[in-house]
Amino acid sequence: MNHLAHCWLARGNNGHIAGGFLGDYYKGPIRRDLPEALQEGIRLHRYIDSLTNQLPEMRSTYSRFGMELRRVAPILLDLVADHLLARHWDRYGTGQLTDFTTNCYRIIGQYEIPASGKRFYDHIVSRNLWCEYSDFDVILSVMCRILMRLRLEDRATHLSKLEPQIEDFHQDFREYFPILVSNVRTWKVNNTASTCKLE
Repeated sequence: MNHLAHCWLARGNNGHIAGGFLGDYYKGPIRRDLPEALQEGIRLHRYIDSLTNQLPEMRSTYSRFGMELRRVAPILLDLVADHLLARHWDRYGTGQLTDFTTNCYRIIGQYEIPASGKRFYDHIVSRNLWCEYSDFDVILSVMCRILMRLRLEDRATHLSKLEPQIEDFHQDFREYFPILVSNVRTWKVNNTASTCKLE
């Protein structure tokens, strides 16, 4: 899952929501001086990443990317999942997407953001990028930048075959996303000690 889905799965606890983004920027052992709820949020982020890497219902959808993109399929699928969540927010979300994202940005901004993530956070907030994820062209642009960063820009032409398959991706999403929701709910029951609820 990418950041939008991470934060949605983490909803109900401010620290968990913050961890949905910050979990990508706090590496290694979790600092004990961080707020307890954020420590939990980072652990939840890592749990979701581990779960999505192993979930058969997600791994089976990698083939839709083709052999040329197979190496980066897990990264690209995270973005496709965020696109589908944003695009079909009325089905999977609650309230207005822009209200949810704005609240997430506010919550994340209350915590210490490592320098490695501050510039991207500012970019997300300035554009309300997570709302723009409902537009596949925005997702496509992000995918292109990822391929360039990985020095795989020669494979960017293969991204054009993804949008025509978007309904197939959505069919897969309808299978694996409820499984993620259920597993995260169970994780929270078994691993949450903090009481910092969503404002």
